[in-house]
Amino acid sequence: MAEHFRKLLHSTILYLPAQFVPPLAQFAMTVAWTHLLDPATFGFVNFVISVQEIVAFAGLTGWTLFVLRFRERFRARGHERFVAMDQRMAALSALLQILLAPVVLLLLDLPLDAATIAGTAAYLVTRMLVAHYSDWARADHAIRAYSAAQLIGSIAGAVLSILAILTYGPIAAVVLGAQAAGQALAIAALVLMKQIRFGVGEFDPDLFGELRRYATPILIGGVIGWGAGNVIRVLVQYIDGPVALGLISVGWGIGQRIASVLAMLLTAAAYPLAVKHYENGDRGGALAQVSFNGLLLFGVLLPAAVGLATLAEPVVTLLIAENFRETTIVVLPIAMCAASLRFLRIHTCEQAMYLVERPGLTLYVLIVEAILNIAFCALGLYVGGFAEAAAGMLAGTVAATIGSFAYCFAKLGLPPPSAGAVFKICAASGVMGLVLRFTPVAPHSFSVAVAILAGASIYAASILAFFPEIRALIAQRIQRVSREPVI
Repeated sequence: MAEHFRKLLHSTILYLPAQFVPPLAQFAMTVAWTHLLDPATFGFVNFVISVQEIVAFAGLTGWTLFVLRFRERFRARGHERFVAMDQRMAALSALLQILLAPVVLLLLDLPLDAATIAGTAAYLVTRMLVAHYSDWARADHAIRAYSAAQLIGSIAGAVLSILAILTYGPIAAVVLGAQAAGQALAIAALVLMKQIRFGVGEFDPDLFGELRRYATPILIGGVIGWGAGNVIRVLVQYIDGPVALGLISVGWGIGQRIASVLAMLLTAAAYPLAVKHYENGDRGGALAQVSFNGLLLFGVLLPAAVGLATLAEPVVTLLIAENFRETTIVVLPIAMCAASLRFLRIHTCEQAMYLVERPGLTLYVLIVEAILNIAFCALGLYVGGFAEAAAGMLAGTVAATIGSFAYCFAKLGLPPPSAGAVFKICAASGVMGLVLRFTPVAPHSFSVAVAILAGASIYAASILAFFPEIRALIAQRIQRVSREPVI
């Protein structure tokens, strides 16, 4: 356990700036957008940003996952062949994103003017390329390049989008075009750092055959998974219209974003470590790494969900524009819980399935989740409203997550976490939640900041009290630093 923790901690620290700063910039951008955009425009832009993920499945996503999983295997043999195939895949995928832009807008019943099509196409292409070549750098353990792409793309995109709105007005095409410009700067940085070699490349039938075998079930599952996680947006858009979509998008989007950020703080470093174990013939060590990461992820997501549920009202009142607040206060905690469970399952169970090269198993989980989420969300929207629809999404995700973990423990050999460790994490989160529950928090920046720091401190102190091995590891690190000579 200590060795897994040491390796993961070292890699996580190196990845930390790229995992923390971009989401912070995006969160600030989202908050600013609630003050600068009307609900309909906000919902439209966020829907396009959300849909980008599924549109990329028709582009580079499958190849990106293949690179992340098998780059290590092709490093010593077939490097140039691998790069040539990458160039061809990137060129074809970029062209396909441009062609799909008007189709996306048409299917979503969104504006089809030339400016909106151009802004959407530019956003789809640049976002796809930044995501792909960032993961290429991650597969190469090029943390500096990965960090540069993530930092530049997110910060520049956020700043340019706000400046563009202030200059040209709250127009969707302007927002998407500014985001694309920021991502283009990230692509330029990757070119300068020699992570991208543009060209037409060469199609490799053998590599494509391996890609198709590995990625097809992942892509099908990705489409289903996107629907499972975003069906609430689709139903609200078609049942209640664009204004309702904008109102619900704030809470649902922020909840998913926070959970995603916390998940990637650990998994950006953990999965490549697990792959390295597996490729070196250590299947047990690879699965143990995934399981241990899942336990750490649980220890990060649970207190965050508890804290956000407790502080939702003052935080939303402080940050979000008034016309979005009522819905966001209700939806945000539910969205955070649902997203936390999904990312815990994705980064533990589904990564174990990918690792042992059985990606088809993820389809069953995602199909069940999608069916349950559609049924429960539609029922909630019909009998209640936004809160009940979000609760329906949470119910479906709970069922799918329990089933997925049960299967991985029983059939794939994924080591279950220590029951004692899980109980201690729950206890520490409960202590923190109780203290925050009975602490008055005003919707002011100082009061909210104090409450967040107090909650984090209480949780950290409880974890140190419950886990003597963590105390020992910290003590060893302090002793090692204190013995180093001062220069």
